[in-house]
Amino acid sequence: MRTIFIGDVHGCFKELEFLLDEVTFNKKKDRLIFVGDLINKGPYSKKVLDFVIDGDFECVLGNHELGFLKGLDHEKYRRKRFETLYEDMGKKRGKYISWMRSLPLYIEEKEFVCIHAGIEPNVELKKQIPEIATRVRTWGGDPMDLDNPDNPPWFEYYKEEKPIIFGHWAMKGLVLRDNAIGIDTGCVWGGKLTAFILESNEIIQVPALKQYLIP
Repeated sequence: MRTIFIGDVHGCFKELEFLLDEVTFNKKKDRLIFVGDLINKGPYSKKVLDFVIDGDFECVLGNHELGFLKGLDHEKYRRKRFETLYEDMGKKRGKYISWMRSLPLYIEEKEFVCIHAGIEPNVELKKQIPEIATRVRTWGGDPMDLDNPDNPPWFEYYKEEKPIIFGHWAMKGLVLRDNAIGIDTGCVWGGKLTAFILESNEIIQVPALKQYLIP
């Protein structure tokens, strides 16, 4: 069995299909784990959700899933893109919402940790909070300042051997370190959709069919 991680899909369902063909994904033999941010920005968020939910594949909470849920609970967090997806869900939206609420913040096993964005330095994994774990890029000590180019990337502080597989940082692109593998390569921005195969330490990518958003 291979363990295959998929970077931020953001509704790019066709690219996801191509990538799974490229890795010769076999549901009976392979384990498929998504790093979060399945939804928003791209054209087919509901199709991506249907594929992941109906296939009973694993996924960690991304900041876009978190934002969607916060928008349901608190009006001040509502965004137009969340409302569009909410309408697309139709009468079965309860299924999608329940599934999102069930997403773990991280998956930890002997061989890896999978989390959407990263970890707060010097905080135990089980004590990480969603607002940081789904959004952190750089770290300077201020939990409200998670994307400051003057601060080091969060993984510069991570000294454990167990690799962390993460997404979220499309501008950074592919990150390949012994203990940190970043696989958000900006498909929705016209980049690539990336898969990482744990056992072979292999990166497989497919190009975006188009640039869905302009930075």
